[in-house]
Amino acid sequence: MVDSKEFWEGYYENNPDPFTESMFARFVSGFLNEGDSLYELGCGNGRDSTFFGNKGVHVVAFDQCEKELHYLASQNTNPNVHFEPGDFTNLGSRKIVNHIYSRFTLHSVSEDKETATLAWSFGHLVPGGLIYIEIRGVNDDLYGQGEKVGKDEFVTSHYRRFVVFEDFVKRVESAGFNILYKLESRGLAPYGEDDPVVIRVVGRRP
Repeated sequence: MVDSKEFWEGYYENNPDPFTESMFARFVSGFLNEGDSLYELGCGNGRDSTFFGNKGVHVVAFDQCEKELHYLASQNTNPNVHFEPGDFTNLGSRKIVNHIYSRFTLHSVSEDKETATLAWSFGHLVPGGLIYIEIRGVNDDLYGQGEKVGKDEFVTSHYRRFVVFEDFVKRVESAGFNILYKLESRGLAPYGEDDPVVIRVVGRRP
C-alpha cells in the first residue's frame, strides 16, 4: 500500500485555509439538522467541516496531516467544530454520532482498510444514522494514469484506488447499511475544466 501522506502534507502546506465547501457537502446538508453530530473522515483543510459547523452541526474532523490539523485548530473560532489529527482507518472506540461523512477519502486507502472503515462507521452510528460517501470509480477519466500498483490501483503524485460502482455498493450493504441513495455520474464534482465521473452513496444504519 502506497503512503500518500507526504503528498497531502505538501498540498495543505500550500493550501492551509478552508475555502468554499464542496458540492457534496451542500448535497449532504439537506440531511442534517442543527444539533446533530458528525464525524468527517479525512477533512483536509476543513472546508466541509467548517460548512457543517456553521449550520449548527457538531463536527469532529479527522485527518492524518497533523501540521494542517493543528493549524486549523489554532485558527478555528467555531465551537461546533473540533479538528483532531488521526488516521481515519484506525480511530478506535469513539462516541456514536448521527452522521459520518467521507468525501474522496476511501479511494485513498486499500480495499481492506475501506472494509474496516465501513465496519467502524456502522458501529459508531446511532440507529437510523447516515453515512455519506463520495468516491472515485473505474469510469473516472484518471483511471489508468500513473503506475499500476494493484487491481484498479494507480500512483501518480499520490495513490488512488478506483472502485466498481455496484461492487462498492454491495460492500456498503455488507457492512450492514441500507442504501438510501446511489449514483455514478459526471456533474457531481467539477473542478476547473475537469468533470470526473464520481460515485455517491448514502447508507442508513437500521
